Amino acid sequence: MNGKKIKARGLRALIPIKPKTRPKRKKESVYYIEIRKIRQTKEQLKKEIDKKVLKDLTESIRKYGMIQPIFVAKVEKRKKRGINVYYQLVSGQKRLISAKRAGLRVVPAMIKKIAEK
Repeated sequence: MNGKKIKARGLRALIPIKPKTRPKRKKESVYYIEIRKIRQTKEQLKKEIDKKVLKDLTESIRKYGMIQPIFVAKVEKRKKRGINVYYQLVSGQKRLISAKRAGLRVVPAMIKKIAEK
């Protein structure tokens, strides 16, 4: 060897290793939406919801507030005098019913984009 010192760098010097990367998650915002602007379709309505579950959830919301947001889709309908905006419930029917029973006027919601048919 020519008298030069060789610096030991280990296996990483021989085999390049890519750092682990996590897929970037899209940050979603929580909005506070008036309950009166949230609608459900007849197909979404559950026929039977356990009354005890609703009662317990209503009491929990009164005590702690809504911890988990519901999911809605924004719907805009053109009218003669402007645009009518309301929100279609996507998920969280029990939470919405319990929030109404607890007397909330607004609920936390995440707005999802729904593919148009």
